[in-house]
Amino acid sequence: MERSFRRAMRLGWIVGAFGVGLGVLGAVGCGGAASPPSTPTAQETTAPKTVSFHSDNETCNACHTTIYKDWLTSRHAQAWKSETFRIASDNYAKAECLTCHAPDLILRTGLAAQPTLRPDERNGGVTCIVCHQDATADEWVMHGPYDDAESPAHGIVANAEFQTANVCASCHGQTEQFDQFHSWRESSYGEAQFPCQVCHMPANKGFMADTDKTKPERWIASHAFPGAHNEEFVKAATAISGQREGDTLVVEVENQAGHLFPGGAYRTAILTVKVGETTLGKATYSYESGNRIASGARNRLEFSLANVPANGEARAELRFYKIVASADGGSVVSEPDGVVISEATISY
Repeated sequence: MERSFRRAMRLGWIVGAFGVGLGVLGAVGCGGAASPPSTPTAQETTAPKTVSFHSDNETCNACHTTIYKDWLTSRHAQAWKSETFRIASDNYAKAECLTCHAPDLILRTGLAAQPTLRPDERNGGVTCIVCHQDATADEWVMHGPYDDAESPAHGIVANAEFQTANVCASCHGQTEQFDQFHSWRESSYGEAQFPCQVCHMPANKGFMADTDKTKPERWIASHAFPGAHNEEFVKAATAISGQREGDTLVVEVENQAGHLFPGGAYRTAILTVKVGETTLGKATYSYESGNRIASGARNRLEFSLANVPANGEARAELRFYKIVASADGGSVVSEPDGVVISEATISY
């Protein structure tokens, strides 16, 4: 636990993280149902409004330019129009894949409850409106964590739930393949109520609205949502160590992330251990293989040293692969080379 906190401090992801305006953490893929993450916090209403605000998303850019530009770089913004998702969802035919790639207002179904698929404006993916718009209003009313915020453009509702992982669970706690929420809740991060946003929405001082700098600076969360598609971010997820025990080389892969590693389906990590050109062995970590590492856990592997020099150095390398569209656009495949996210030289 202490080591995990030190890691977050080192990367600058803790300071101010509990004062951020938040959205769900990323686009979810297909899969079977998981158990409900927690009691939904749907807004009290007997007759939900049917007004659609989804065509208004670009309007947010007029005042919240910095936040909006961050969001444009995120996987949230690509959630629906990504070519990889189009292929993986069988050209949008797999209904179970769609709701979290173009969700309706998450406050309509309730934080931590699975959202519904919105009827229009799906290319925007997971937008500002999806996460922040009040579900009972027939005009702009935005939810966020600050209780002293004000805006001439829209109403504001202070909502403490936006500082919790329930926001993220709306999409990342609903399917077995992409259920980061439950493994987070069972981890030391979850026990300490260290929410997803601490790592996936790193905060910096800035202005909530770029058009009004008379207001005090606040901790503003990044809406780029770094995750599995961010190479430098993924490199902080694991650590490799090892030592010799008799005629065996013991290698341990530690998961330093706040949830299972890898976090969801369509992501694979492969460990290769070599002495010179001799491969001692490999290990694959993925949802599909049924072999993932719990948060804070170490996966211990043993390799025989019988066929290598009596004393020397072993090289352990963990390479991470995402899925991408194939060259012909007909299927999804693992990217050919991946990226090295952790490595170690082990003397024996």
